[in-house]
Amino acid sequence: MLDAKANDFQRPEFTLSIDTTGVGAEVRLNDIPVDFDMYGGHSTSSYDVNESIIGGINELEVIVFPFFVDTDDDAKQTTEYHDEAEIKVTLRVKEKGIKNTEQVLSQIHLIPSAKIKSQDFNKSIYIEKLDNVVISETLHAISFPGYKFKKQIVATRKSLPVQENYPRWKWQDGKDIENSKETYDSLLMYYRKIYESLARKDMQKLFELYEPAAKEFAVAYRLDEGVKEGHRFIETGEILNNSNAELYDFFTDGVKLDIFGNGKLARIVDIGLYHPVVFVHKTEDIVYTQKFSFYKNQKDEWVMIR
Repeated sequence: MLDAKANDFQRPEFTLSIDTTGVGAEVRLNDIPVDFDMYGGHSTSSYDVNESIIGGINELEVIVFPFFVDTDDDAKQTTEYHDEAEIKVTLRVKEKGIKNTEQVLSQIHLIPSAKIKSQDFNKSIYIEKLDNVVISETLHAISFPGYKFKKQIVATRKSLPVQENYPRWKWQDGKDIENSKETYDSLLMYYRKIYESLARKDMQKLFELYEPAAKEFAVAYRLDEGVKEGHRFIETGEILNNSNAELYDFFTDGVKLDIFGNGKLARIVDIGLYHPVVFVHKTEDIVYTQKFSFYKNQKDEWVMIR
């Protein structure tokens, strides 16, 4: 049932499924990035998103753009949408541990047409069975160092109120984050703390740095053992047990300060969404990476929260 309410669920599990063909796309939930693909092949994926749900109204956002192709010296955006370009994004909820309880909360289904030349993007996009999707060409423009997104379309849709008694996250009450060099420099220092702790294999410090995130994931997924299980859930320090993984040099080339969560969350990433702290396989072309996201508390301190 489309637009179902989730208030009747006692232990809700929220998932976001994404089906993409022939189009580049970024998908966000409450302005929090969930998935990003520049190259627009065919993919089907599903994400657990309890930690991105907020109490009340939630907003689903899909940004589509003509996909990029690799060239000898760079990756360049194609000029038109592929004839088969299509994306369907669906937010669902179900009762944890109980079968046949899944309901659809929200959905956006876009088919950008390379054949339609109309400048009215509401006419050049098909939206299945929905009449309250907002379309924009300019809202939330994507940008990365060295890459120009010359064409993109943004579709947003608000859900009915979801779990009004859902936990309120620490970052929701954090300070607004300013996009400045000072902000970038101070957040980069936190990344260095993580890097140095990993380099020293200082598990005590790692558990300290990751603890706020572990606590909120434990709440989001109703983990029975609380913060202890939260650390296992986010795999705090577990990469150090992988004998094939080695810590890569701390890097800042091609990265940018990325502010999201409606100005309450931040990270530093490159176009591949790699943070300055990654591990690589010793012999194979494999990169091990984690998601890092931070908010600023009322004391103006960075806190790892996701």
